[in-house]
Amino acid sequence: MVAIREFASSDITAVMAIEHEAHPVGHWRAEDYQWLTRQPEGIVLVAEMATGAVSGFVAARAMGKEAEMLNLAVAQEHRRRGIGRGLVEDLHRRLRAAGTERVYLEVRPSNLIAQQLYRFLGYVECGRRRGYYASNGEDALVLEIRLHGEGRPRADSEGGP
Repeated sequence: MVAIREFASSDITAVMAIEHEAHPVGHWRAEDYQWLTRQPEGIVLVAEMATGAVSGFVAARAMGKEAEMLNLAVAQEHRRRGIGRGLVEDLHRRLRAAGTERVYLEVRPSNLIAQQLYRFLGYVECGRRRGYYASNGEDALVLEIRLHGEGRPRADSEGGP
């Protein structure tokens, strides 16, 4: 059983362990998460196992009718169990309730597992950021989902949010 809840400062050690495991190069620092949680637009949610262990997290920021998912990671031993999907779905629920209409994110073209999750949840590609990832110069695919209303976002290979 997994519960999704808001990040608490006591979660930072577990979040950083998952962060380093998931993103060994170009990872966030503890200060980045702590700063984000102090911002009015900042959202950090964690997945907590019945044992109390944090198994994953999602970080985002919401600005008016748009939001950006900044980071999502699940501990290696808990992957492929629906935890990432649960985190994103809970984030979407909270954003919908706050009046957010669209969510954007960047993902590496080489990260096929993440792309599969995002596309399953309804994200579509709406742009590309060339050379986005400083660690290796890899592009970023920009994905978008509409949380309210009908229709899909327009796919545009060069545009973006």
